[in-house]
Amino acid sequence: MTTALEKKMRRPSWMTPFGEEGLGDVFFDRLWPEWRRDMGEEWTPTVDLFEKEGNYHLKAELPGFNKEDISVSLSEGTVTLTGKKESSHEEKTEEYHIKEMSSGSFTRSFELPGEVDEEKIDANYKDGVLTVIMPKKNGSKAKRIEVH
Repeated sequence: MTTALEKKMRRPSWMTPFGEEGLGDVFFDRLWPEWRRDMGEEWTPTVDLFEKEGNYHLKAELPGFNKEDISVSLSEGTVTLTGKKESSHEEKTEEYHIKEMSSGSFTRSFELPGEVDEEKIDANYKDGVLTVIMPKKNGSKAKRIEVH
C-alpha cells in the first residue's frame, strides 16, 4: 500500500523515462565523471521519510560530513536539511589519475503531512547517517478527502 507521503515524494515516470538518470547523464557520467562537479551542480543526499509509532522519521545518508556542518530546520510544516562538505585537499598541486571525492553543499526540503511538536524534535548523526525524529502533535493525522 502506498501512503500519501510516498505519493507526494515520488517522481512521475514520464519525467524519468530511462530511470533515475537520463540517457545523456549516463553517457556523460561514464566518459567524464567530473562533468557535474565542474558545472557546479549540488550533491543530493538520499533520504527516507516515514511514519512510525506516532513520529515522523527522516533519515539521510551523509557520508563524510562533519556533524557541525549539517543543519536541520523546521518552518511552517517544512523540514529543511542543509550541509556543506569542504575539500579534504589543502593543496591543488596533485596530479590526479582519478578524482571522485566530492565537496560542496546541499539543501533538501520536505513538507510534512501533519503538525509536529517542535519542542521534542531530536536529531542525531552517527556513522554517516542523519536521523531526525519529529513527534506528531496529538490528533495530527493526514485527512483523507473524498473526491466527488
